[in-house]
Amino acid sequence: MPKPISWSNRLHEIRDSVRRSKVQTWSRRNLEDLFQVKRASAQSLMKAIGGIQNIGGTHLVDRVALQQFLEHAIETEDLSFTVQQSKLNSGPVPKSRRLGFALPVEMRSIMVDDLPKAIRLEPGRLTIEGADAEAIIESLYVLAQAMQNDLYTVQMMLDPVPQPPAVEEDELHRLFGRGK
Repeated sequence: MPKPISWSNRLHEIRDSVRRSKVQTWSRRNLEDLFQVKRASAQSLMKAIGGIQNIGGTHLVDRVALQQFLEHAIETEDLSFTVQQSKLNSGPVPKSRRLGFALPVEMRSIMVDDLPKAIRLEPGRLTIEGADAEAIIESLYVLAQAMQNDLYTVQMMLDPVPQPPAVEEDELHRLFGRGK
């Protein structure tokens, strides 16, 4: 028999707190506070809620997924069974994956003029070409460093060239005293 759920009598209060909250992504710590549970229970809840995102090594659940979980929990007759089934049906928790490369020392001072040909900046457009995802990500990393070192040049290259104001011929004639 599943262990009783400590927050079951507070479901409506919890749901209302989520509705009033402006938080869009909920961390384990947020869930600990919301459900008044300890770390392991909050981690288990995240798995039951589903839709876990791994952002920079921090697991987060989306507000919509949390709201749907709470609505379903309120409607169910056997909360323990529903939570257990949700955990069983959820996919694996996403793991973060570190980039397999580091920026070489000589690239730490890279400026826009030194960017490889695979990175092109033009007004209103940024293009990066690469043989595969890893090559493109490496180029993004190099571009990020160039932006750190030379942001003004990047902005100047990406910003559209300002167009001179359009002046009608009648305006020119009036301006120079040659009225029509």
